[in-house]
Order: sequence, then structure tokens, then C-alpha cells
Amino acid sequence: MSRDYALPPDRVRRSDRAVTDEAWIAEMLTHAPIGTLATVHEGQPFINSNLFVYDMTQNQAICLTYRAGPGAPRPNVEGDAKVCFRMSAVGRLLPADEALEFSVGIPAWWYSSAPR
Repeated sequence: MSRDYALPPDRVRRSDRAVTDEAWIAEMLTHAPIGTLATVHEGQPFINSNLFVYDMTQNQAICLTYRAGPGAPRPNVEGDAKVCFRMSAVGRLLPADEALEFSVGIPAWWYSSAPR
């Protein structure tokens, strides 16, 4: 099965896994412990794991970043529209008879910005 990686950045490739329930998204944003912010600086991609808080009144995630210099999140976000934010939390343990089959359910949600 071939993959179409040329989809618009705001379209979910796996539509069967898309989350559209605003209440679920707000709940996840409120309780997720960590977010990953992907940015670009002069064509170079950067990914930063950040603590974040969700402001329900403004409907925005606020990343708490402490990096400066090339690849720092804030100047990258301000300088390029190509941004992706992903949050996740550890879900329930999925035990198995063999260690190889053991897993953890990870609820996740991400947002990818459309180019300006």
C-alpha cells in the first residue's frame, strides 16, 4: 500500500483515527503532561519536548520553553508557519503473555498548521 505524503498539512492522513470531539480534545489538553513542538528554522526541522498549559478561555496551548539561539521554539514559530504540536499521555497498560507483545495505550492528539 503506497502512502501519500503530499497531503495538505491540516488534513489527517488516517481519517479513521481523527478526533473531532471538542470536549475530548479540551480534556486531553487540560490533563496531558507533555507536548512536543516541531518547528523549522531556515529549512532545518527542530523538535522540542515541552511542558505546556492549556488556557481554556483563549483555547490555546502555551508551551513553556527555555531554549535560546538557533532552533529555539519561539523565533522558529514567529518566523515560519510550518508548526506541529503534539501532546500525549500514558494510557492504560496492555499486558500480554510475552514481553514482546506488552504495550501501553497512548492517547495522543496533534495539530499541524497550514502554510501561510
